[in-house]
Amino acid sequence: MSDIQETGRVWAIVPAAGMSRRMGRPKQSLAFGTSTITGTVTRTLLAAGVAGVVVVTRTDLVDRLELPEDARVHVAFNDDADSEMIDSIRIGLAMLEPPRVGDRDGIMVIPGDMPTLASGTCRRCITAYAEDPARIVITTHEGRRGHPIVFPFALRGIVRELKGGLRMLPQERPENVFLLAVEDAGAGLDIDTRDDYASL
Repeated sequence: MSDIQETGRVWAIVPAAGMSRRMGRPKQSLAFGTSTITGTVTRTLLAAGVAGVVVVTRTDLVDRLELPEDARVHVAFNDDADSEMIDSIRIGLAMLEPPRVGDRDGIMVIPGDMPTLASGTCRRCITAYAEDPARIVITTHEGRRGHPIVFPFALRGIVRELKGGLRMLPQERPENVFLLAVEDAGAGLDIDTRDDYASL
């Protein structure tokens, strides 16, 4: 990635290092469409126009994800089996440091197990953030909060110290929260079990 010459871009972090214990096998590498679950999520983000994607996964899994060969796609590793999603987000943030990313840029987080999410939903989040780069944009579907979430890169210090995961960020900055209602059911659909996968 080249140094940023403008502000207000949105970069994506895809946490995809989970052990998939409920699934019984690595869900990130399961087939979906013409790719894998996490490969599809990554392609969705690229189609939406993000400036770059950091996929945070395990070293034993990365070669099975079928990630697109695109200069905007980067990989970071989290091999700690006891870690949480917020740990992968922090690892992703460590790859997105100035001058690559500016304080007015946004960070979009989408878990690597949400392959039905539409690129149009991601584009709406990018637009909502661009309208006010102080916003924490949170998608909602039928009144329930889901993903993507976009937060200002300027809040990275707070995110690094969060206790209880990214869901605690709105409590730290409630005045910045912007709820974006979407009709995309994929914004609230992740794949945790074999039944979830079979229903796709």
